[in-house]
Amino acid sequence: MVTSTSLVAVFQLATYDHPSSTPRVRSHILRSFVTPSSYPSLPLLISTTDIRTPKVTQVSPDANSVEGVFWTEPTLEQFRISGRIFLVPSPSYEGSCPRIPPPGNSILFDALRQENLDWEQTRLSTFNHLNGHMRASWCRPVPGTPMKGGYDDALEWPESVPALGEAKNEEEKRNMEEALKNFALVVIEPFEVDFVELGTRPEKRTIYTRNPQETEFTVTIVVP
Repeated sequence: MVTSTSLVAVFQLATYDHPSSTPRVRSHILRSFVTPSSYPSLPLLISTTDIRTPKVTQVSPDANSVEGVFWTEPTLEQFRISGRIFLVPSPSYEGSCPRIPPPGNSILFDALRQENLDWEQTRLSTFNHLNGHMRASWCRPVPGTPMKGGYDDALEWPESVPALGEAKNEEEKRNMEEALKNFALVVIEPFEVDFVELGTRPEKRTIYTRNPQETEFTVTIVVP
């Protein structure tokens, strides 16, 4: 298994709010990759979220398709990645969300099982790699709820939350536990990559596709 935890790439993640028939999009940070050692060219993308956010209901277990877009300005390249999204919440979370698929539903997740990947340990490790100010963002009231006192309400929120095992008092420990309870991994399994190269002459666009039980992508060159 190959992982990386030093990424800062920002991408846009699109979902669909089925009750209101409304598309939704937001910025995410690519935190790392998780890649089975037996399939080094097939990484899973790892991001993070607050399990209380609306996006969780927009990626229900029976409708977990998403699309993410990366744009790299220096090279004028765009990566549009379509696939399935899964969440790794706290073990105490009892709500509905698309969990890591059971055996037989994905060759990548099956390979990671054989390598004894512990998804909860991956969640804890990712939490610890974040800085204290970022960890504190999971220790706020539910995202999207009204702030009755206006922006001054935010002055009462913790500015920093310690990593696991680093709390210096009971208050820091409570804040860390609250943040960790709300902290979830976002795992994206790519099925299609639409790669556009605008810095070349001629400009290029290549689409790579595969299904969950295949390890090879089909390559199609298309008009940019």
